[in-house]
Amino acid sequence: MNTQAQYLKRLGVDLWLPRQPLDNAAASPSWVYSFTHPSEVSVETPEVPEAASAVLQSHGKSGVAHTLNELHAEQRSIAHINEALEVEAPTEASVVQETPLSPATAPAPQLVPRFRFALTRTPRFVIVDELPTQGAQILSDAYKRLLVGVVQALGENPKEMSLPLMVHWPHLAGSKVNQGAQEAYKYVQLTLGSLQRKSTPETLLMFGAGLGRWVLGEQFVTLNSGELILHPVSNVSCLATASLSQALQLPDIKRQIWQDLQPVVRG
Repeated sequence: MNTQAQYLKRLGVDLWLPRQPLDNAAASPSWVYSFTHPSEVSVETPEVPEAASAVLQSHGKSGVAHTLNELHAEQRSIAHINEALEVEAPTEASVVQETPLSPATAPAPQLVPRFRFALTRTPRFVIVDELPTQGAQILSDAYKRLLVGVVQALGENPKEMSLPLMVHWPHLAGSKVNQGAQEAYKYVQLTLGSLQRKSTPETLLMFGAGLGRWVLGEQFVTLNSGELILHPVSNVSCLATASLSQALQLPDIKRQIWQDLQPVVRG
């Protein structure tokens, strides 16, 4: 109500009140019908009874009688209302602070990456295999047999390998939690670090074309298969090849994987 009065005052529009009942409108309080604008009645004039009688005559047609005390009470109420409007009027600074951000200044939502890995540890290697993001039965018996065969081909004892550790992103968390690419990279690094706490492996093997970004960093989005490189942070050599899931679907890929692994195969 105060804000509306201030806007109307700046536009040069005076507030008005209905003196007669309106159709389909709620009943007005009794003081509405006895409202008198301050310009019509002067409080400072000594001839108050004449002013009061003039007001009473002007309202006599409506059939409402008023006493002098009632007239003075109405004038004091009007003065209090005007003072309240001036004190409670919102400042320009408060209006600016409450203005919401426009769509142009709102931050753009960050894309959430999706991936699923299987991590296995042997005395010499950390094996990171890229898994399909869809499907419940990922680590099938055929997959486990192929993984054991790769470990044996590398010259490792399958009894010394750890069970595959599943790593998936995004987590089942609320929509307000940041699950962007930077947070996904930190999560993968923490998981890899936990596998290397006991001893540092000789080589980190990446089975999958999309692993470089999360294992090595954003600058390693594309990697050459079979090329031995050095990890940008830790003193560990890295090598990339095709995923084991692809080898299960296309048996000819096993030949490519074997050729890519030759730089780290122990004779």
